[in-house]
Amino acid sequence: MAQSFPDFALTDEWQDITAVAGYEAAAGKQVTVQYKGGYQAYVYFGGAGVPAAGAGGLLMPGGSVTGTADHIWVRGTLSGAVYIQIED
Repeated sequence: MAQSFPDFALTDEWQDITAVAGYEAAAGKQVTVQYKGGYQAYVYFGGAGVPAAGAGGLLMPGGSVTGTADHIWVRGTLSGAVYIQIED
């Protein structure tokens, strides 16, 4: 069964979701990340180090992406949050 998490508030700095208390279960699982904001956000599935400023996939409002990685990095350009769900 899919597992969802509380919305994750974005900042303009990269944040590793899997390193935040309560979200650790997302590491290494197939995860969908959906942007719930008014402008745009970025998602990067990958390494333990902070991604470069221009890295990551662009998410527009309501957009989502699914991937698997031990580290899932997110950042927003203004504000908003992402919805995170572990897929079956």
